[in-house]
Amino acid sequence: MAIPSNQLPVIVHLIYRLDIGGLERVMLNCINKLAGEPYKHVIISLTDANHFAQDQESPLEVFCLNKKQGNDFSVHFKLFKLLKQIQPHILHSYNLSTIEYHPIAWLAGVPGHIHAEHGRDIADPQGLNKKHNFLRKLMAYFIQRYICVSEDLFQWLISTVGIPQNKALLIQNGIDTEQFNLAKKDSDSIRLAIVARISPVKDHYNLLKALVILQGKVGLQDMPQVSVVGDGTQKAELEKFCQSNKLTSVNFLGARDDIAQIISETDIFVLSSLAEGIPMTILEAMSGKTAVVSTAVGGIPEVITDGVEGFLVEKSNPEALASAIKKYLDEPELIAKHGEKGRERILNHFNEKNMVQAYLNEYNALIGKG
Repeated sequence: MAIPSNQLPVIVHLIYRLDIGGLERVMLNCINKLAGEPYKHVIISLTDANHFAQDQESPLEVFCLNKKQGNDFSVHFKLFKLLKQIQPHILHSYNLSTIEYHPIAWLAGVPGHIHAEHGRDIADPQGLNKKHNFLRKLMAYFIQRYICVSEDLFQWLISTVGIPQNKALLIQNGIDTEQFNLAKKDSDSIRLAIVARISPVKDHYNLLKALVILQGKVGLQDMPQVSVVGDGTQKAELEKFCQSNKLTSVNFLGARDDIAQIISETDIFVLSSLAEGIPMTILEAMSGKTAVVSTAVGGIPEVITDGVEGFLVEKSNPEALASAIKKYLDEPELIAKHGEKGRERILNHFNEKNMVQAYLNEYNALIGKG
């Protein structure tokens, strides 16, 4: 597609739902950091969107297609009409739920195609679903570049899915290390936090079960204060679990956008997920000199070395999670030590500037500037 000299190339970001989550934050952070580049960015949500995108420094154009649950073939027609109207030069899709729309984009005249894998679904945490992987491989006829955010996803995409290696690229998530570097606020007690969408894949129940075990070992008086940041359909069930098990140290704070502030008031960051790519929240916590206890899933072991920046445990094992948290309660000097190592790790390997430049290189290559 020839681009008129007075027209900026348009990049459409296709996402299932625009909500407050790690994937969405990576996407919006990149868009914001590319504000000085000669591109226009538009977001299309297959379903709906909250106010998140409009909270950015430069409000974005967002379209919602209001897709119904299950198969809703009318969305293909809606997307085709919208793409013909927008006339983008690149379609950048995110995760499995959006990959099937690349052929429609080709029919609508979109020449550049990128697909990003940020993590796997709870229904297929190992990425072994043959139907899904056949779809990913089939779409390689329409997609010029598959981007993975972790080495784990990169190797899986090539070895298990069968994507040609020359079409796959590893771009690890990165963060603004200055934004997430607030001084720690003093506290009389140890503070623990989880920042994650409340959904089955994040396995909050595993964390709460671990806290029940921990409370049985150390007693209510010595329990850390626990902040659960995030929202989702399981929230009411989790609150009821805490009431039934007398977990009075747990506070549900809901969805928040002041994560840097929350990290400054956190000593130990916990993630109990069943599957992950490279979670933004772990990178943000480490940048803020926060020790981490996490399940060793997805790309997390690429970020954290067990016993150096934090502790890694197997998934769905509340006893192991409780024991790892207790190590910090027994040896609180490790919290600051691991926090310093975490900050050093992020500065050296997960800086946002490198991530943004890598995405820009791909956009330029598809447009013909690279």
